[in-house]
Amino acid sequence: MLDINASQQEQVQRLLRLRLPHATALAFGSRVTGWPFGRGPKPYSDLDIALFGLAQADLQALAHLRADLEESPLPWRVDVSDAEDLPPALRALVEQRGVALHGCP
Repeated sequence: MLDINASQQEQVQRLLRLRLPHATALAFGSRVTGWPFGRGPKPYSDLDIALFGLAQADLQALAHLRADLEESPLPWRVDVSDAEDLPPALRALVEQRGVALHGCP
């Protein structure tokens, strides 16, 4: 479960579908209920998203997604990462405990 409202979640999902429809997106970090090593989100906590299934050809779409999220009316920052760039231990944790936003985990 995520600590964001339904409208905010739909905004994020809409942009993911628009820019990277084939990628799997998993939310992780303080906005995920029960995430290890955290005490829950603060009002200004960012939303962390790991994208799985990206290819070299997706770099431009990823840049556009980041810009779209930055310009969106969301009240907090969204940090989007290629899952391949995460440290192996964090990537494994995201795969186990992350919340699906788009695609199939």
